[in-house]
Amino acid sequence: LTSAPKSRIESMGTKKESMKALVLKEYKAWEEQDMTPSVVEIPKPKAGEVLIQAKAASINPVDYIVISGVVDAWAKPSPLTPGYDVSGVVVDVGSDVTDFKVGDEVFAVNWALDEGQQSGQHDDNAKDTKTKGPVAGTFAEYCVIPAKKVSKKNPAVSFEEAAAIALVGTTALQSLKHLDLGKGKTVLVLGGSGSVGNIAVQLAKVMGAEVITTASSRTEAYVKAAGADKIINYRKEKWEEVLKDVDAVMDAIGEEKAFERSKKIVKEGGSYLSIKTFDTGLDPTAHAPQFKYACWYCLKNNVKDQDYLMELLATKKLKVNVEKKVPFTKEGLTELFKVQSAGKSMGKNVIVF
Repeated sequence: LTSAPKSRIESMGTKKESMKALVLKEYKAWEEQDMTPSVVEIPKPKAGEVLIQAKAASINPVDYIVISGVVDAWAKPSPLTPGYDVSGVVVDVGSDVTDFKVGDEVFAVNWALDEGQQSGQHDDNAKDTKTKGPVAGTFAEYCVIPAKKVSKKNPAVSFEEAAAIALVGTTALQSLKHLDLGKGKTVLVLGGSGSVGNIAVQLAKVMGAEVITTASSRTEAYVKAAGADKIINYRKEKWEEVLKDVDAVMDAIGEEKAFERSKKIVKEGGSYLSIKTFDTGLDPTAHAPQFKYACWYCLKNNVKDQDYLMELLATKKLKVNVEKKVPFTKEGLTELFKVQSAGKSMGKNVIVF
């Protein structure tokens, strides 16, 4: 009989059984959390899952929002290991996994799969509870994720960049698709210096659109480097007073009354999308005929989108700026949440394992 292939952990000699992970037992503000990594057992991949040894993981605003406990509509497992973005190396695979093998360099956003639903959520949407993947879990030295959510990393892209792009890149790309952008279209991206907004500016240019965005004097050079055709300094001008006849508006920062203000500048039959506010409601067709699409949107895991983002990064058609790298320690995690929640980053903040 042929023995099963060894996992990378087993191949190391003495099999490693424990790891460090950020384990939170209560939902409360990040400032009140104990950010000391705990020693826990390394999870084992179930059928259809892969075990990833993390090389990098990135934080997003949703991380400190979720651990605060304010999102009642989403699952709240306890204890919770936060984190949705990860890149690393496959060290074990569950049964039925054929697309990945031990040693593959991969990345993913651990989020609900794209099954054609209007928006996603952070908990796994598998119908069978036995096949549901874990909620979050990437702020750990090892994590298990359903293989169908995972993409391979190009060797030309660093682990830090791969971890940084998954959630924000997927959000930006899917949002722009909903806005029906392309050559000859004009889009206003609110918040061009934010992590989603900056990627959206670049992707909209790849799609052939004319891109207008907002920034401050502090972030203007950073936003200009993303390729925006026009930058409006929101501290000096109101965009609804200087623009007209744009095809779409993407609110990437939750700007106050953005939807009402957009009605003044969007062409009839245009589009509006916010990833932050619910001013439109949740029916994308509710504001026709002025808007053919107007809605709040939340990403869905889609490996084709992840693969496309990786291709753009590898060919230098897209850049994700990694602004800060922190170690996986209490001090590093505290700094990570502090910097992210301050809302002043120009790029992504990443844990390096």
